[in-house]
Amino acid sequence: MTGGGEPIPISVVCDILINSKVTNQSYSFELKGPLPNSDQTKVSKEKMLKLLAMREKPVSAAYYALPYNPYGKRERYEWSFPNRWFDMRHDPCVLIGEELWDMIGGKGTYQMFIKELNKIGVEYKERIYREYLGIEPPEGFNKELLK
Repeated sequence: MTGGGEPIPISVVCDILINSKVTNQSYSFELKGPLPNSDQTKVSKEKMLKLLAMREKPVSAAYYALPYNPYGKRERYEWSFPNRWFDMRHDPCVLIGEELWDMIGGKGTYQMFIKELNKIGVEYKERIYREYLGIEPPEGFNKELLK
């Protein structure tokens, strides 16, 4: 079944576009913070659907991606606002934390990324407290590491 009417010219800007030499496919990613609001999520979903509905598809897949999951595992993700637009625990177009980084860089990328962040994190946490917040770091501030 085909639609009627004339095509509508449109452009879509995504946060990340990856052209994979391994799969010979293109992927778009809408990046959001770990606790996005509903209207950001709606706009991201609209962009994803537009990309996938284009006659000459510019991407093979479009993803709604959260670089970090404050709840740990996907099945524990509980922030309600994006759930209005996605099933955050089950939709295959949703990538959270490790899923995103491992898709972009291959298995183990997320753990390597976190390990490297933790190496430099103590120094920068201290600088943030002193230089940006203008306070002394609280006791034990350097004990918390990203996981």
